[in-house]
Amino acid sequence: MGRPVSGAQVFVLTPHGAVLDAANTHDDGVFKVRSPHSGSVRLRFVARGFEPVERSNSGGEATGIRVVLSPTRVTSQITVTASRGLVEEAEASPHVVSVRELRRMEYQPLPTVAHALEGSPGVLIQQTTVGQVSPFLRGLTGNQVLHLIDGIRLNNSTFRYGPNQYLALAEPSRVERVEAVLGPAASQYGSDALGGAVNVISAPPLFGEGPGAALHGEMSVSGATADLSGGAAGKLSVSTGRLFWTGGVAARHHNDLRAGGGVDSRNVFRRYLGLDSSLVRDMVGNRLPETAYSRSGLESKLAIRLPSSQNLTIQYQRSALDGVRAYKNLLGGLGKLQAGIDPQGLDFFYARYEKSGFHFLDSITGTFSINSQKDGSVSQGLQFDDVVTRDRTRVDAFGYSGQATAHSGRHAFVFGTDIYQEAIDSWRIEQDPATGESAELRSVFPNGSNYLIAGLFAQDMVELIPGRLRATAGGRFTHAGFRTYAARNVDHLGNSLGVIDSSQVFRDATFNTSLSWQITPYLAWHALAGRGFRAPNANDLGAVGLNDLGYEAPASEVAPLGALVGNSSGESAVSSGRAVRGLVSERLLNYETGLTWRGNRSSWRLQMFDAEIYDPIVRRTLLFPVDAVPSMILGKAVTPLVQTDAQRAQGTVTVATELDSRALKAFVNDGRQRYWGIETAGNWRVSPAWMLESQYSFLVGRELLPNRAVRRLPPQQGSVIVRHVPGASRFWWQAEVRFVGAQSRLSGGDLSDERIGAQRDRGDIADFFAGARMSPHLSAGADGARGTADDVFRLSGETLRRIQDRVLPLGSTINGVLVSSDSAGVPLFPRTAGYVTFNVTAGIRLSETTSLSAGIGNLCDRNYRVHGSGIDGPGRDLWVRYRYVF
Repeated sequence: MGRPVSGAQVFVLTPHGAVLDAANTHDDGVFKVRSPHSGSVRLRFVARGFEPVERSNSGGEATGIRVVLSPTRVTSQITVTASRGLVEEAEASPHVVSVRELRRMEYQPLPTVAHALEGSPGVLIQQTTVGQVSPFLRGLTGNQVLHLIDGIRLNNSTFRYGPNQYLALAEPSRVERVEAVLGPAASQYGSDALGGAVNVISAPPLFGEGPGAALHGEMSVSGATADLSGGAAGKLSVSTGRLFWTGGVAARHHNDLRAGGGVDSRNVFRRYLGLDSSLVRDMVGNRLPETAYSRSGLESKLAIRLPSSQNLTIQYQRSALDGVRAYKNLLGGLGKLQAGIDPQGLDFFYARYEKSGFHFLDSITGTFSINSQKDGSVSQGLQFDDVVTRDRTRVDAFGYSGQATAHSGRHAFVFGTDIYQEAIDSWRIEQDPATGESAELRSVFPNGSNYLIAGLFAQDMVELIPGRLRATAGGRFTHAGFRTYAARNVDHLGNSLGVIDSSQVFRDATFNTSLSWQITPYLAWHALAGRGFRAPNANDLGAVGLNDLGYEAPASEVAPLGALVGNSSGESAVSSGRAVRGLVSERLLNYETGLTWRGNRSSWRLQMFDAEIYDPIVRRTLLFPVDAVPSMILGKAVTPLVQTDAQRAQGTVTVATELDSRALKAFVNDGRQRYWGIETAGNWRVSPAWMLESQYSFLVGRELLPNRAVRRLPPQQGSVIVRHVPGASRFWWQAEVRFVGAQSRLSGGDLSDERIGAQRDRGDIADFFAGARMSPHLSAGADGARGTADDVFRLSGETLRRIQDRVLPLGSTINGVLVSSDSAGVPLFPRTAGYVTFNVTAGIRLSETTSLSAGIGNLCDRNYRVHGSGIDGPGRDLWVRYRYVF
C-alpha cells in the first residue's frame, strides 16, 4: 500500500526540466509548495525506493498538497510537454501523446532510443537495418517527422524523405523519457513536424539539500541472446544546494542477429534463386550475416542555480555507431559486396539559461546549441571489379532560441524565436579496385552549402470556463534559405564537379488550435485543427547541377521557361499537363477529435483524425512543348531528346544539357495525399497489484492525384499488457501480447522495394547469378570453364536458365503479374504478413541498491517483419540486466 514517506523531496520543474525551487517535506505526506514560476510547471515528488509521482501545476503557491508514494513499480502518473512552454498531464492533453519513461526503459536494454515507443498507438518502429531506426507517426517518417533532444532540433536539412537512421544516434542509456506527439506540431517546433514530433528528454538535475555535497552513482550490465549482445553503462553525479553535475558512459556490442525461427524471409538466395528457408540456412546459417555492430556514448551535464531564480544548464553528449551495414543491400535483398554505413556519429551540445519572474513575464529562456552529425557510406556492386564508392557528409547546425511565458487573467502565453544555421561539408570518391586509382565526384550534397531556418512563434491558452472549457491557439512564421557555391565544388585539379551557384528562399505561416471540454468530472472531449509544413531542405534542393540521376535544375529557374511536370522521374515520362512553378513547402491540414475517460481506477482514450498533405516535394522529369524548347537553361545549352510515341502524341519533348545525355529533371511540388484513422489506448487498475493496459490503431492512406496506395502505409496494430506489482513485494512481472495485421495495400514502390515486396525479374536473377556472392556456390558446366552460361549451382544442380524457368517461367502469372519477358518484375511478397508476439518481463529489487530484471521477447520464436523494415524481427530473445545504485 502507498503511504506518506519521511524525507521525500519535491522538485519544481519547468517544461525544459530546470529545477526552480524545492518544497519543505513533512512526515504526514503533506507538502507546501512555493514556486517562483507563475507559468506552467510540473511537480515531481521523489524518495529513494519509492515510485516518483508527478503533478502538473499552474505555478504560484499550492498549499496542502497531499502525495502518497508507493514502493517502486513500473507505472505512475506522468506529465508531458506536447505544447511548447506548457506542462500538462498526458491524459488531459488534447493531443495524443505516447510517453515512455526511464523506469520502463531501464528494465530492458534497447537497441535504439526509439524502440522505447514500440507498441504505442499510432507509432510504428521501422528499421532498414540494425543500428538504425525511423519512427512512423500516423504513417509519416523521415523528414516529415521532427526529432528533438530536450526540445532542440535534431533534424537537419540533409534528412531525406522516407526512413532514415538519425534518431538512433541518441544514446538510450542517457534518456529519462521519450515523448511522441501525434499530429502536426509545426506551430510549436517548426518545419518537418507533419506526422508529429519525437522529443528525447534527458534527466533533469536534482540538487541536494544542505551545505554539503552528495555523491550518487549507477552502474548496470546487460546481455541478450537474439543478437548475442552485451553492454555496460555507468554514471556519477555530484550535487549541492546550488550545483549539480553528472557524467556517464555507455557501450554495447551486438553480434549477428537471429531472426524468428532462424529465417531470413527476403534473403537474396530466396529472392533470386527461389530456395526455401532450410536451404538458405544451410548456406548462410541461422543468423543474419553482417548485422553485427557496436555503439558507444558519453554525456556530461552541469546545472547551476544562480541567484534571483535563475538557472544555467550545460550539457554535452556524444555517440557513435561502428560497423553498421545496410543489410537490405547485402544478403538481405540485393546481394551487393559492400554496403557499409560509416561514419555514424553525433556531437550534441547546448547551454540553456532560464529565469523565473522578469518584469511582466513569468519566465524567460535562452538556448544555444550545436548539433554536429557525421554520416557516410561505402558501397560496391555485385562484382569484385565494380568501383567502390565512398561518401562522407558532416552537418554542423548552430541553434539560437529564446522563449518567454506570461499570463493575464485566464490566459497563459508563450512566445519566442528560434534560428538554426547549418554548414554542410560533403565529398564522394570512387576507387577502381583493379588499379587502385581514385576519382573525386560530385558529392551527395553540394560541398560547402549553407542552410538557414528561422521562425517566430506565439501561443495562447485560455480557460474559457475555469476547470471546464479550455482553448489553445498558436501560430508561427518561418523563413528558410539554401545556398550552394560552384567554387567550393571542384576536384584537386580545379575541374568543376557539376555544382552551380544557387540561392533559394522560402517562407511559410502556419497555425494550430485546440478545444478541450470537461463534460463531466470523468469525461472530456477534445477537438483540434492544425497545419503542419515542411520547408524544402538540402535533400530537395541540393541536387541542382550534375548528379547520379542526371542534370537537375531548380524549379524556380525553369518555371518561367514554360517547363511541364512529368508524370515520373524516368527517361520516358510524359507530361502531367501541369506547368512547373516555384517550389513551396509541403503542407498538411489536420482535423481530429476525441474522447477521454478518467475514472478512479481506469482511463481510456479514443481519437479520430483526418489529414491531407498538399504539394509533396518529389523529383520529376521536365518536358517542353515541341515548339517552345529553350536553347539555354542555367547558362547551359540544351537539346531535345528523341521523343517516345506517347510524347509525340502529346506534342512534348524532354531535353538534355551538354553535360549529361539524360533528361533534365527538377524537384517540384506534385500530388496530394490523405491519411485518416483512429487511435485508442486505455488502462484499468484491477486491484492495487494488478494493471491492464491496451492500445489499438488503424490507419488508411491514399494518394489522391492519381488515386492509389501511399508508400509504406503501416498496418493496424495493437497490444495488451498485464502487469503485476504487489505493493509489499520486491518482485514484479508483466506479460505483453502484441498483434499486427497484414498489409496488402501496397503501392508500386512497395512491391519493388527489397524491404517489402522484394520484386525481381529474370534479368535480376542473371545479374546475381554472375555476381561474386554466387561464385563460391558454382561449378563449371559441360564446357569445363567457370563464368560461362552453363555454370551449375551446386546445391541444386541447375544452370541459370533452369533457375530462371523455375522461379519466373515465361508466360506464367505469379502474384498477379504476367511474366511476359526477362524484364517483367514480379514481387516475392504481394503483402506483408501479420503476426502476434508474446513478451514476458520480470524484475526484483535485491536490496535498496541493487535490482535484477530479465525477460523473454518473442516467446514463440515467430518469424515476422515490421512493415517497411529491411530486416526480420528478433527471434526468441532472452535478456537480463543487473543494476547497482548508490
